[in-house]
Amino acid sequence: MAQQEYIENAHLSILVVEDEILIRQMLSENLREAGFQVMEAYNADEAISLLQATLPALIISDVKMPGSLDGLGLLAQVKVTHPHLPVIITSGHVLPSQAICAGADNFVPKPYGFGSMLCAVKNVLEKN
Repeated sequence: MAQQEYIENAHLSILVVEDEILIRQMLSENLREAGFQVMEAYNADEAISLLQATLPALIISDVKMPGSLDGLGLLAQVKVTHPHLPVIITSGHVLPSQAICAGADNFVPKPYGFGSMLCAVKNVLEKN
């Protein structure tokens, strides 16, 4: 990764919402290596608590997870409370059209490589 790209990402934070710890840790570490600040949440309830204290540049959320809301429920809540906050949905259980119709800014199907996720992150951040 070019040093310039790392510097440009340094002020941007991303909230990763994923209940599978290995996926969350790997994605978070890769995003940090790309120069982003990363916050992590196990589920939508933790994510909502974090959003009360700080506002990231972007949310990446899985769909199926424990708690009072799934990822699409989190998406709906975010679109009400922070309508301009972009959200990328990732899942192996829903169709891309379901996520996009629900208001997601992008959809990355599981399993994914980090390159495809980074591309989606860059595309969403460039649009906003």
